[in-house]
Amino acid sequence: MIQQSKKYKIAIIAYNLDSGGLAKVIKNVFLLFKEISFFNVELVLLDDIKRFNLDEKVVYFGDLANIKSPFYNKINKYIQFNKYIKKHNFDFIIDLRYRINPITELLILKLIYPKTKLIYNVHSSKLETYLLNNTFLTNYLYGNAYKTVCVAKENEKLVIQKHHLKNTITIYNPIDFDDIKAKKEESIDFNFEYILAVGRFVELKQFYELIISYANSILPQNQVKLVLVGEGEELLRCKELVFSLNLNENVVFVGFSNNPYKYMQNAKFLVLCSKYEGFGLVLVEALACNTPVISFDLVSGPNEIIEHEKNGLLVENQNFDKLTEAINLLFSDEELYTTCKINALESVQKFSFEEIKKEWLNLLQIHD
Repeated sequence: MIQQSKKYKIAIIAYNLDSGGLAKVIKNVFLLFKEISFFNVELVLLDDIKRFNLDEKVVYFGDLANIKSPFYNKINKYIQFNKYIKKHNFDFIIDLRYRINPITELLILKLIYPKTKLIYNVHSSKLETYLLNNTFLTNYLYGNAYKTVCVAKENEKLVIQKHHLKNTITIYNPIDFDDIKAKKEESIDFNFEYILAVGRFVELKQFYELIISYANSILPQNQVKLVLVGEGEELLRCKELVFSLNLNENVVFVGFSNNPYKYMQNAKFLVLCSKYEGFGLVLVEALACNTPVISFDLVSGPNEIIEHEKNGLLVENQNFDKLTEAINLLFSDEELYTTCKINALESVQKFSFEEIKKEWLNLLQIHD
């Protein structure tokens, strides 16, 4: 390891801080590095305008999009971005962008990123979102990077199997327990018993199918409601389904919330039924609120968070009949539920800032 003797300059590159799991990851990685005294870290957002009051160390290039034509805006943005990167001579660049355009990636690598230590992130098991689908191009662009960081061990296995990269490592997403602790006690405006799902109303999250599983469970007849936190393109379709199933009194649509933790804190348990994930951030957040969880045993993520029948339940992937059975079981089996609730918070301590910080310091080969 390198003995710490100077301020290391780190740039974290992302597109934006729109709502969603990736935005939380970006902010948490930024805050984690900010806590380390010998790092001078800046968060560089390529698409956002200056609308978040995170810190003076956040640099926004989206403001450049207010002039002239879209093509000119994009060219000008990347010219200014290039100047900024060259001027600051960063020791490490951590790239948390989604990367789907090979031409853009080639230009950024060859013309903008200097010959410094590049760290790329793979946040999803849908690898083509972060690595090009072509293995030759992926190796050409990312094979010589300092590291490719995957957010789960199974996620890393997928990358190695498909692209044969030799520079991969798994570092879990950090969780800001202090932030969760401060926000989870905020009051909510209802006091009925409920289970919970949190996320964007998009096809990926399968809230439509979750509503059907809930309708087929024993929960409605036991006056246990389903609360859904989020918004998105599938919201209207889900509301129409609830109406058609005559579940208007049973399913509650909260909308987007800057504080989902207060709903997690008061839920009986949380359910995740996505088609795929990289990690499954909401599972850790719910467990940090002492709330058990149920999830499909996806290709990547949940089985590295959930200890089956200890802090929650893992369900056969994409089997909604089994999901309904799991919902019934965790509701009706009081001993199982109590066990999962008791173990919830302790089971996710490995995702704390302090633990994940050690992993990053080892990766960067720097002493704390």
